[in-house]
Amino acid sequence: MFMSQNLITNQDKFLSEVINNILPGCDKAYFLVGYFYFSGFQEIYEQLRDKHLRILVGLDIERSLANGIREIDDYSQKTKTRVQTRDEYYQGLVDIFNNTDFFDSERQIEAFKLFCDKISNGTLEIRKTQDPNHAKLYLFEYKPENQSITQQPGQMITGSSNLSVAGLKGRIELNTILHDPIYYNEGKELYDGLWDTAVPVADLDHLPEFIEKVIRNIWMEKLYSPYAMFIRVLQEYFSQPDDKNLLKPSDITDGTYTDLKYQIDAVQMAMKAIENHDGVIIADVVGLGKSIIASTVARNLHLRTIIVSPPHLKQQWEEYRDQFGFTASIFSSGKIESALDHYRMIVRNNEQFLIIVDEAHKYKNEEIRDYSILHDLCMGNKVMLLTATPFNNRPNDIFSMLKLFQIPSKSTLKTVDNLGAAFRELIKNYEDIADAQRKKTMSEDEIKTESQRIAKQIRSIISPLVIRRSRLDLDEIPAYKADLKAQNIKTVIPEDPVSLTYNLGKEKDLYLRTLSKISPTAEEKLEHQNDENFIYYKSVRYKPSSYLTEDSDLLDELKRELEKKTGISLTLLLGRQASVSDFMRKMLVRRFESSVAAFKQSLNSMILSSESILRWIEKRDKIPVYKKGSLPDVEEFYETTDDDLGREIEEAFEKYTDRGFFEIDMKYIRRDEYLADMHADLSLLQAIREEWFGKDQKIRFDHKLTEFKAQLRFLRQSDPKRKIVVFTEFADTANYLGDALKDDNLGIFKYTSGDSSVTSKKTIRENFDAGLKKDFQKDDYQILIATDAISEGYNLHRAGTIFNYDIPYNPTRVIQRIGRINRINKKMFDKLYIYNYFPTDIGEQETRTKQISTLKMAMIHAIMGEDTKALTSDEQLNAFFKERYRKELASSEELSWDTKYRRILDSVKNTDIHLEALDIPHRARIGSNAEKPIQGVLLCGKKGNDFVFKLGQHDDINPISISAEDAFGLFEADESEKPLAVSNQFEPVYQAVKARLFKDIVDTEAERSRREAFSIIKAWMKNKILSSDYLEDLLLLMRNDGLTGEEVRFINKLSIKDADKLPKKITPDYIKRCIIKMNAVDEGEETLILAEEIK
Repeated sequence: MFMSQNLITNQDKFLSEVINNILPGCDKAYFLVGYFYFSGFQEIYEQLRDKHLRILVGLDIERSLANGIREIDDYSQKTKTRVQTRDEYYQGLVDIFNNTDFFDSERQIEAFKLFCDKISNGTLEIRKTQDPNHAKLYLFEYKPENQSITQQPGQMITGSSNLSVAGLKGRIELNTILHDPIYYNEGKELYDGLWDTAVPVADLDHLPEFIEKVIRNIWMEKLYSPYAMFIRVLQEYFSQPDDKNLLKPSDITDGTYTDLKYQIDAVQMAMKAIENHDGVIIADVVGLGKSIIASTVARNLHLRTIIVSPPHLKQQWEEYRDQFGFTASIFSSGKIESALDHYRMIVRNNEQFLIIVDEAHKYKNEEIRDYSILHDLCMGNKVMLLTATPFNNRPNDIFSMLKLFQIPSKSTLKTVDNLGAAFRELIKNYEDIADAQRKKTMSEDEIKTESQRIAKQIRSIISPLVIRRSRLDLDEIPAYKADLKAQNIKTVIPEDPVSLTYNLGKEKDLYLRTLSKISPTAEEKLEHQNDENFIYYKSVRYKPSSYLTEDSDLLDELKRELEKKTGISLTLLLGRQASVSDFMRKMLVRRFESSVAAFKQSLNSMILSSESILRWIEKRDKIPVYKKGSLPDVEEFYETTDDDLGREIEEAFEKYTDRGFFEIDMKYIRRDEYLADMHADLSLLQAIREEWFGKDQKIRFDHKLTEFKAQLRFLRQSDPKRKIVVFTEFADTANYLGDALKDDNLGIFKYTSGDSSVTSKKTIRENFDAGLKKDFQKDDYQILIATDAISEGYNLHRAGTIFNYDIPYNPTRVIQRIGRINRINKKMFDKLYIYNYFPTDIGEQETRTKQISTLKMAMIHAIMGEDTKALTSDEQLNAFFKERYRKELASSEELSWDTKYRRILDSVKNTDIHLEALDIPHRARIGSNAEKPIQGVLLCGKKGNDFVFKLGQHDDINPISISAEDAFGLFEADESEKPLAVSNQFEPVYQAVKARLFKDIVDTEAERSRREAFSIIKAWMKNKILSSDYLEDLLLLMRNDGLTGEEVRFINKLSIKDADKLPKKITPDYIKRCIIKMNAVDEGEETLILAEEIK
């Protein structure tokens, strides 16, 4: 009986029901609670309208990370003044109002208005106990007539329940209701004693103070200037924490490096990104000091560090490590496996390393083994990726870099609902554009618009992780400009490039005839399709699989043999060999356009290779084929920095898998046809070589070189203080130029990867690095002829002119080249000059240099802004489809999208409107009827330090994520614009968007290869092939798209008998680090900043 009548557990009946039933018979109520939870007040406020209520609050409060509050059981004695106690309570109340969901609905606002009215009319008093008090006590004083009837002063409830939804009805509690007057009187005596010593917080005597410190600082019933709201959004987005404990470059290096504001800002932004996302991409344009920024970050993080860098930059990183004083092991990019072994050997339990990857754009292909090894090294650690060209080819490339420290379906990024799903869509869109480019099914304007749309989406996704500034940004952002001016540093934008041409003279017909034989156009093939005398180079040597027998039994036998020997399918081999064959023809054209020497070397190499294949067939009746377990994209050829063609061809296809080869038996080949075409190719190459170089194989003419010599002499004579760097793509061309110019008294120094040595690097620094101390500078050499082996990491700013002797396939190489002479820390020349040699019309059609450059460079510009005028003076997408006609192409300095808004914010700093904006509380909301491109309810939120912008519309309350750039455009307002109240339609849309503001969308899509791998592991799990714990964890990782493409392919190739290889490849420790990272994703305080209804 006692249990059913006196205990209230929120099971049979809710405490809220009991209280609401008691209150109508009462005049007064006295509550002692840990904290005055308005979610509980809302449950009973309607019955409190005509009651006198005293609330005694016993505990301090702190907001939780998920828009709630939690009690702090702090019983330590802290000496506080009564004013301090009251002020802290006011501040806590304002914080909860503006930064949690406690008051953020119409019903909760109605309850809060009653709360304020009751304070104003004296029927609500709140005090805060001087010391922490955890007790919960509810006293209800009966009306006089009820006291007479019951002969009791009232009732008392005590127990575990706080005045909250959970305490009143949401969870099991243990409370008891006591009717005996003895209990009530004892409880009232205790309450009065605490009340008398408590600190007044809200009552009539302190009403002015409550209004000033609470009501005026919350968003309720206030309309703020749309312009001030816009400024507040900018302030939130661009504000940088002022870390007084940050070690700056000059502090660390005793003044060797100066403190530049844009670099200090980058250090702070990088550390913030690393804290929130475990990684950052530092992508400032070439010459702005990415390595200095990274070294400063490394010193401030105090983590043991592993650096992966190109081989020629290893010594430079050793110098940075010593100068900036951080602990680091440095590995060249070819030694990533050694870096992983080193990490595994020395890492301590729960220790995080800092992994710095220089020239990170090289790791864009997740289908290769090196990428998987790097992924293993990065997972669970802090990651810093350095690249001046983060968008190197496709959206795939950025996605691959992000995946080094982001798990796609469990990403820390809140700029998109699901990272993997978003990038898969962008990758498909990009491929559609590329397909339209080839097929000419879209206009140039349509492609430009679509490219910019994709670029903006990518930029909005990666913005919290990327630090990217150009020289124009430094010149346009007032704070940076003033800082550089104070330090006597001026940015320099290269002059428009000058296109150099040369006259082919009487050899023009030979040139055109040769190109027609090497790689005829589609039109030429069509014109001569019935002409038996029309012979051209088919590059048969590289595609024997195109001559397979038509016998189905033999083909099935070959398929089984290939799978057994190599693990690759016949279909894959066919596609890749066709691509390689096409590539080799194009490479021959590019080599010819570089120099006659490179062309000659290629002819010799290809002739020797063909002769070798024919001898092999004669002796073994088999065709040797390189073993490619993990064939890279043919594009890898074009992206390599190797300047030795022989090594390029060999290593680009071998470095990702075990070396070796397999053989295709001639029984699988249409023998007569294949051998006839092989001999025809060989004869054609031999005939071309003899026509160009004679039987003695001598170079007889070179018009390009002749005019180049004259140009160099002219420039040296007209400006003798200006040194020159000549770039070429191929070592053969560099060696040829070096030999041809060495006796011309021009001060020539030549450098290729084959010349790499401590002595040669020292010579280059002494003669071309303006950062070297004056005492160590020399003038032994005035012209440097080099390949791209020197286009990364070297400072060559004593030179003021660059010659691009040939145009590289990858336009980002040009950016790297120009960056060598355009360094921010030491201005040597007021103007920098660029000279280019362009491929001829016919050559351009074959190599597609301009077409591919246009696509790639346009995407680089649109996503990241651009730093340099790289190719020609007029870079327009109208060159997008042009294969036959040379179009001028340039990559000009572009302002970053956010520079405009940084300028606006800087222009109002410390003005009245800025101060007004700073006073706007979180969760403020207004309406606007200014003309905007879209209508709806726009919310700005923050998860950790990342901003989220989502828009809900009245006819579709499912919100959409929008970029910061688009959001700023919608928030932007004139200073004269007046605010409007929100409409009746605002509330449901606002609540819907708010509920989804920080929610991720589950990605149910997956590539077929990943689905297949998932099915394999599930089957192994069912059949207990390996440890169930290991497989369960692996499945969890796979569900979240946490494996690389190469790891997925490895699983798909495994047979059950080789199952024990899986834990060695994908180790339990690696999986553990990934899962720990996934589980940490939801951490980070959520803040709703502002809302605007665009009408």
